[in-house]
Parts: sequence; structure tokens; C-alpha cells
Amino acid sequence: MCDKNYLIVSNNELTHRQPNPAIARIVETLKSKGEKVQYSYSYQNAASYVVSTVAIDCILLEWNAHDIAQIRTLVERLSLRHDQTPVFLMVKSAGDNASVDAEVMNRVTETFMVLDDTTDFIVGRLQAAVNRYEKIMMPPLMAAMMEYAKEKEYSWSAPGHQGGVGFCKTAVGRKFYDFYGENIFRTDMGIERASLGSMLDHTGAFGESEKYIARVFGAHRSYSLVVGTSGANRTIMQACLTDKNIAICDRNSHKSIEQGLMLTGATPVYMTPTRNAYGIIGPIPKKQMSAEYIRGQVAESRFAALLEEKRPAYSIVTNCTYDGLIYNGDIIQNMLGESCDRIHYDEAWFGYSRFNPIYKGFHAMRDDKKAHAKDAPTIFATHSTHKLLNALSQASYIHMREGRGNIEPAQFNQSYMMHATTSPLYSIAASNDVAAAMMDGKQGVNLTNEVIEEAVDFRQAIARKYEQYKENDWFFKPWNPEVITDPKNGERYPFPEAPKPILMQEQSCWILNPKDSWHGFSDLDENWVMLDPVKVSLLTPGLNDDGSLKDRGVPAALVTAYLSNLGIVPTRTTDFQIMFLFSMGVTKGKWVTLMNSLMAFKKHYDMNALLKDVIPELISAAPELYGELGIRDLGDKMIAFLKEHNPSHKLNQAYELLPQIDMLPRDAFKQLVANNVELVSIYELESRTAANSVIPYPPGIPMVLSGENFGDENSPLIGYLRGLQCWDDTFPGFEHETEGTEKEDGTYHVMCLKR
Repeated sequence: MCDKNYLIVSNNELTHRQPNPAIARIVETLKSKGEKVQYSYSYQNAASYVVSTVAIDCILLEWNAHDIAQIRTLVERLSLRHDQTPVFLMVKSAGDNASVDAEVMNRVTETFMVLDDTTDFIVGRLQAAVNRYEKIMMPPLMAAMMEYAKEKEYSWSAPGHQGGVGFCKTAVGRKFYDFYGENIFRTDMGIERASLGSMLDHTGAFGESEKYIARVFGAHRSYSLVVGTSGANRTIMQACLTDKNIAICDRNSHKSIEQGLMLTGATPVYMTPTRNAYGIIGPIPKKQMSAEYIRGQVAESRFAALLEEKRPAYSIVTNCTYDGLIYNGDIIQNMLGESCDRIHYDEAWFGYSRFNPIYKGFHAMRDDKKAHAKDAPTIFATHSTHKLLNALSQASYIHMREGRGNIEPAQFNQSYMMHATTSPLYSIAASNDVAAAMMDGKQGVNLTNEVIEEAVDFRQAIARKYEQYKENDWFFKPWNPEVITDPKNGERYPFPEAPKPILMQEQSCWILNPKDSWHGFSDLDENWVMLDPVKVSLLTPGLNDDGSLKDRGVPAALVTAYLSNLGIVPTRTTDFQIMFLFSMGVTKGKWVTLMNSLMAFKKHYDMNALLKDVIPELISAAPELYGELGIRDLGDKMIAFLKEHNPSHKLNQAYELLPQIDMLPRDAFKQLVANNVELVSIYELESRTAANSVIPYPPGIPMVLSGENFGDENSPLIGYLRGLQCWDDTFPGFEHETEGTEKEDGTYHVMCLKR
């Protein structure tokens, strides 16, 4: 297929003259064969071009000995995004060839004497090199799908749209087809295509893809899934647990972990994380992972007491947390490994961890897999590939390192197939393949360095503004260390002034120190957790250092409403915290726009601009309330409400205290299926048993699980829900999302077991 992208680089910036006649003939011949050619008239311009998002399959570089420094810079920048792209050096004479720098020569694929070699010969060499490059570059499944798409086969099996043709038979179907493009339909096929192998049997290109993914991620085995990390988590739990087993569960877990408990019938014992005044979820105290503590939890559980086997069969830790805290992986393995033979790191938001040295030791697939001893616990990691790697939604991985409690492939695959589909969208699976390829080799380090650099730049830009305003004014404050110590010489810097290379390369900058106050957690363990620099939380004014509320402040909900009106959507908002995820799709232009928008918000808030002028979409929610109200006036009303009701304090209490367990999640679900449930008003929840989990967003973590009791009238669980009701009634347009609740006649209700 002749549609490749060639970049011609010379240094004719002043004149923009066309290349010499020999190069012009090469270009003409390439175009005649259907290839695409782009010119860069300076080495400096080309150095920027090769780190942009443009497609480049081959580079033709005109040598000029006078510009050797610029050419070196170009070659260096080329390695960031196009390390294996073929580069052809074009020289005019033997003298030119002799002057080529060794550093440049080591990166060049071939050198042409453009006045000696024929045009057809040169073009043939170029195309052959590009074809070889594509075969090297493309991972197994994606390469097989591209080959399959070239066949243009007639299919007499599903799917019924037959490569998209079916869609094109009506106007609306044609619009759908044109919107997504032909290839996604041509590669949407049934499992009959033996040439690609089977996703369920892990054969053919699918099997090769999973072996490739395992190599890249340092696993003994990897599995590609199209059911998200929810399906990945349930798959692991189904393979590890039965109703005769105990599971050690991080209470700060995704709802799929509760679903796994329902499916398996396993008995949970919980580890409970800390929280700070901002509602940021902190680490599980290290002592809760000790064998002594876990034995105590098992002994105190009336459900575990009924089981013959008291040794837990499985454990799960969320790493990293939604707020960006990540654990020392070695310590987790050593401590939980005393109590359990299988440890599951839910790293849905942390799939890039292996590829940057700043995260060394703080993730599941650490170091060389060959160093994982057979008598060590079997380790699982789940990655939500689409979250912070580059894959389509629903794409996910399971990685395994085999040790004690290993589950053989044939046995594990039964659980895999139970949660998979016999009709996968192949493009999702292929995106898993490509996500791994993008992180392979130098690319993984380069891509993660770029993200970390952008996040550090943004953090420091915010911090400088905060320092500028903090004495007599206000600004947003980044949630990160306030003082940075260079581990090499002990020199200390205020965060905004810290050298960027230290922040990008030194892990110690991001490890939470128990002696520091900025993080708001008490009784922290040494070298236990670090903050992921790419998960950026900004704090708004409103809380004192002791966590008490100030009389004036800036509610984060207002900031989010303002930003959303501008098309900027934060990932999380609490009372005084706004969080932004820096991913591989974030550019400097994107965060500079965010910075400008935050500055604009401050200006509007300080001048008490009318809501109808700065957040016009809000007016329709309650025109009589917001029509003539200023944005700071609304902020003051919100602060007064928070001082009176303090829902965040109640939510923190709710998460810190484990509710009474009336029955296991599986038994509660059975009652739901049997319709032995009813909706109960939040004003009548005392002593009722939840039939489903209740999950406030944020943080998106169950506050109460199926089968747990809401407690008495003073319960923080009930107090929080009632405070939420009051907030929603007082501030229409700022309603919270709480999964597991239903509104009837304007009042929140929760599904409970009938009495």
C-alpha cells in the first residue's frame, strides 16, 4: 500500500528554494507511486516537526557540514518519537560523506550519493526500508489485522453489516459509516477468521499479542481484555476465590471488587485507608497489612469464623488511589505475602508505572520478572489501558507473575472466558496491542517523561502564582511538597524554584514524609507512599490547617462549574479540591489554557461578576435564585452551608468507620434477586441493611456495601446522605452523583432489605 509519509529535510529556510534536481526527481517519483511528501526547509523546523503528532515513515536528510550542531539536535529529537524510523542521508560528494559526524552516521539507515545513484534505485531502497520499518514497528495483532483488511474478503458470517456495507443502505447508516471510516468496519469480524487466531483461546495473532504485552510489561503472563478493568478484576477474583475462602480487601476499592465478592461468595476482611480534611484518600496504615493484624480481623469476623480455612486465599490493594497515591510494592508483597499467596494490585490508573524510573519499586510488575522467586506470592496487576495509556475505552490488561498459589493457564482461562465475550470488537483488542508497542523500548521512557514534565511545569506555574498572592490575596495551591531537597547534595528549594530535572528524576521529591504537614495525613509510615506527579490536585481556600472551615473561601464546585462552561472538565471535585489528570494526550497549550482560565475565574470571583455573565448555563437550573446573584455571593452561601452541615466531615467519618456487616455481599444480592427489598427514605434508614452499595462521586468508592447496616440515627452514613439532600435542595445545578440512591418525590431513597 503506497501511502507512506516522507519528510525531506534541507536547510534552505531563507530562500525556500526547491531541492537540487536529483532530490526533486526522487520526490517526483515517490509522488507518482502514491507516496506523500512533506518538506522542511530548516533543520530547526524539522527538529520541532519530528516531535509533533504528524505521521512520518521515512526521512531524507540533506547533509550540510556547516550545520552539524543543528543536525545533531534533529537526530536527538528524532529518537524521542521515531527511534526506528528509517533515515537516509543525502550527500553530494565523497568529501561530504567524509565529513559526516559519527553520531549522525550511527543513526542513519543508509547514505546516498544523490548524483551517482539512479532515482529508481534510491526510491526502491526507500520503499523497501519503509516496508521493513512497518513490519518491525507494528505489534502482532495490529499487523495481522492490517494484512487482513487488505484481503477485502467476501464474508458469509457475522457481523451482519459485512464490512460496513449494510450501514450504507440507509441515510442514517451512511452517516454512521462515514463518521467512523471504513477500516473500523472492515476489521469488525466474527471469530471464524482462523487467520487471526482466537482471543478466547489465546492462539494465533491474539496469543502472540499477549506474549508481546507480557514482555513489554515484565509479566510471566498477560491477558488482553475488552471488558475494562471491572471485568479484569472480576476475572481474577473468580479464578482465585470460592465461598469457602477469605479475601483481604482494601476498603478503597472499585465497585467491581464488591461484584467479585458477590460472584464468588468469598468472605471479606478489610483494610481501611486514612483520609485528610480535603477528603483525599490516604494510604492504608502499614500495620494493617501485618500478619498479626489480619489474623485479628479474621478472628473478629463472625462470617470468617464459620469457615474451615482461615488463611486468606486472595488480597487486593488499590495502587494508585484516585488521588494519585502509590504504595511501595516491595513492602506490600512482603507484608501481605505472610498472610496470603495471591496479591492483586488494582493499577487501573497506573498502567505506565513500569516505564519511568521515578516510579521504581512502587508498582506490581517491578524489576526483572526472572527475579520473582517461585516461593514468592503470585502477583496480579490490572491496568485500565484506556485510562492513561493509549487505547480505546473498555481495553484492559491482566498481568501475572507466577509464584505460590499460581493458577495454571487452562484453569485461569475458564474464568477469563466467563467474563469475556465471544464477539469482541477487534479494534479494542488491537488498541491494547498498540498501547504496549508505544511503551516498548525508549518510547515508554520518552512518553512518560513528557507527561511528567508537563505536569511539573503546571504545578510550578500554579505554585508561583500561589506564592505571589498568598500574603494578601488568594490563589489555587498545588497539593504537593512545599519544599524540595536535592538528595545528592542536601540543598533545599521552595517547590516553585526547584530545578525541574530534580522534580522529574528524583523519586524522593514525591515520597510523603511523615514529618511534613502539606499532605494532611497523621501517623504516616516511612517510605510507604509517594504522590504520582501526573495526578494534579489544586486546593481552593476554605480550610484552616487543622481542617476546620474558614469564614470565607472559594468552593471548588464553583470553579468546576465555571471551567465546564468553558469546555474544561476536571476529573474530580470535592469541597475544596479540584483534580486534573495529565496524560499522554495533554500538551503545553492545553494546560496553559487551563492556567489562563483559572486566572480568569479569580478575576471574576474577586469582582463578584454576575453568574448570568460567567456561568450562564447555571441560570436555567434556578433563574429566581441565580438570575441576579454574583459568583462570590454564591460562594459565600456555599461556605455558610458547609460550616453548618459539614458533609465532608461526615463523609470522612463514614469511610473511616466500617459499618456493621449483617450479611455477605452475595447473600444481599440473593435477597435483591428474590425481590425481598424496598426503597427506603434517607430519613428512615436507621438500622436498615443496604441491598446495594452506596457510592458517592467523588470519590467513587463504596461508602456502604451490600449487606451492611446504616447504623443508628447518629450514623455518619445517614448524616452524609441527609446533608447531601439538603445541599442539592439548596443549590440546584450543583447536585452530587451518588450511585445506589434513587430520588422519589425529590427525596433520596436507598434500596434496603425488607424487615
